[in-house]
Formats: sequence, C-alpha cells, structure tokens
Amino acid sequence: MLSPAALDEEYRKALAAVGLELFIEQWPEIPLRWNRRLRRAGRAVIDHRGARFQAAVIEISPVYFEVYPEDLSGILVHEAVHVGLAVQGRPFGHGAEFRRACEAAGGLLHSRWLPGRVFRYRCPTCGLVLERRRRAADSRWCAACVEVAEAAGEDGYAAGRALQLVETAFQGPEPSGAATQPVCENGVEGGESATPMRYPVQP
Repeated sequence: MLSPAALDEEYRKALAAVGLELFIEQWPEIPLRWNRRLRRAGRAVIDHRGARFQAAVIEISPVYFEVYPEDLSGILVHEAVHVGLAVQGRPFGHGAEFRRACEAAGGLLHSRWLPGRVFRYRCPTCGLVLERRRRAADSRWCAACVEVAEAAGEDGYAAGRALQLVETAFQGPEPSGAATQPVCENGVEGGESATPMRYPVQP
C-alpha cells in the first residue's frame, strides 16, 4: 500500500495531466479516499444539478491496488476525467469525448479482473460468452440480441434467448496490460452500460 504522501503525489499528477488536457486551471476540492467495498478499481461520485457541477469525490479500491499497484496512475486519471468533464458541465460518462480525453491524459480505459470466482454465461442466439463475478438471481439476456429481435418485431426477452450458465471457474491475477473490464462502478449519465446483459423492466 502506498504511503499517504506518495498517493497524494500520484493524485496531484493525475489532476495536472487532466487539467492540461481539459484546460482546467483551478480544480475545486475533490477528495480522494479508499473504499474497500468497491468491486472495480474506482469510481467518481459526482453531485450535479443538470449540467451544473456541485461536488465530487474519487474513491479507489485498496483491494484492486494490492493486486495491480502499477495501474494506479492510469485509474486516477480515468476518474479525474469524469470529474473534469462534470466540472465543465459536459457529458461525463464513458462516451467518445471521455475516451479521447482519458487516453490523451494517459489514463486507462479498462481495468483488470480481481482474482476470484467467475460465472460464464453463453447467449444461445449469438454464442457470445459473458463473464460475471456474481451469479444472476434471475434471467438475463444479451443486449445486442435483444435489440436485434425487437428491431425485427420479435420478443427480445423470449425465454429461449435467455443467457445460459455454462461454467464456474476461478480466475487469477491477469498479466500486466490485460485490462478487460470497465474501470469504474459509477453509471454516470451520458455513459455506456458497463454490462452487455439486460433484463426486462417490470411495469
């Protein structure tokens, strides 16, 4: 685990890199704190009223950085881009503008899976295999296949299209550079879904 001084130095570097990219000369107070409950590398918790920024805090997972300490600067930049866009009143989700700014500032677009059990589901329609850390409590469907079926006037949530559990396995630490999942847990507006699974909305 990094010392508080070393963490603060990395955080200041991330804010400086994002500030240069987004032309932010003066950042508001953005606290950084550890959150052991996070299932991913981090998140930006942003309070806003419409396009007006109110406040934010960046939370990062000590569990993640015990396994992948080399990802810290890239994750801090990623979360700082969310906050920087929000400060400017721009869409701060995982859209094209976010991805461009994140990469230009040296951030990571994806993090890595933490070691642990994974559930693998297969879509019976397209054959795509999806990995999840938690077993689905009820049926889920492949988002792309739901859209295709609904565009054709069919029931996208037909029972025969539901994802099927095909395997439970243990996944260990991934090698450096093998980033494969969204960095943050936060589903900020203007972003894309962190999961290609869907379930029907109850009326």
